[in-house]
Amino acid sequence: MKLAHLAVAVLFAAIAACSGKVALRYHPRRDAIQHYVLTLRYSREDAPIVAAVPRTVQVWTIYYTQFGRFADRRGAGSEISLQIDSARPDLSSMNGATILAFLDGRGQLQRTEPDTSPRLRAIAAAVAPSFPEEPVEPGDGWTMTTPAPPEVLEMSGQDSATLQLRATLTALQELVNDRIADVGIDGQLPAVETRVTTSLGILAARSSGTMTGRYKFSLPRGVMILAERSVTLSLVTAHPMVGRDTLLSRLVTQTTIRLQ
Repeated sequence: MKLAHLAVAVLFAAIAACSGKVALRYHPRRDAIQHYVLTLRYSREDAPIVAAVPRTVQVWTIYYTQFGRFADRRGAGSEISLQIDSARPDLSSMNGATILAFLDGRGQLQRTEPDTSPRLRAIAAAVAPSFPEEPVEPGDGWTMTTPAPPEVLEMSGQDSATLQLRATLTALQELVNDRIADVGIDGQLPAVETRVTTSLGILAARSSGTMTGRYKFSLPRGVMILAERSVTLSLVTAHPMVGRDTLLSRLVTQTTIRLQ
């Protein structure tokens, strides 16, 4: 069985070499330490029947450290740890919080421990490259799976959800002692039926939206250099009291993670 797997791997690499495509794999360095800064801009607009304040804008800056803990020599999987160092404005409940993230050989997030912090899990998902199974070249695309951001779950009234996004390798940058995969992502958020509390009572509503972004990942270092994501989510009702396709709320979030 091991020889069969080895033969398939060799054939896979040979095909990739002949076609000019590259097999992207996740090989983080064990015991590596990286420092990141995350900026989250949150903007929400609500109809008068939903909230007294029509528009809310908040900005958070979170500093955290990523530790490499384990990497399978065959590239089958890895484990990293994320630790929150500080946050502005003050989020003292998050300071010092840690989460373990387990990823497969393609950098697909498998699980986190503990699994009780949606915000920490969202950070872990953002630094998971989620490479394709097959070799690719610039212009090729694949489907990536990622947990829904906490703000999407909150506004749509869901406890958990998984998003299917389209990823495209836009460029492979060859640098001195480095190779950077530049990947664009986009996708539609699934439409979800929910209920919204308003001054007119509880109204049935439907949420829908989009997610777009990009990331830059160092292949030899096994580390995310930059990750950017923008989410736009709308809540619309068709209740007779307010009219068809009436907008109740619109949420826009922009998240940027940079390696320091």
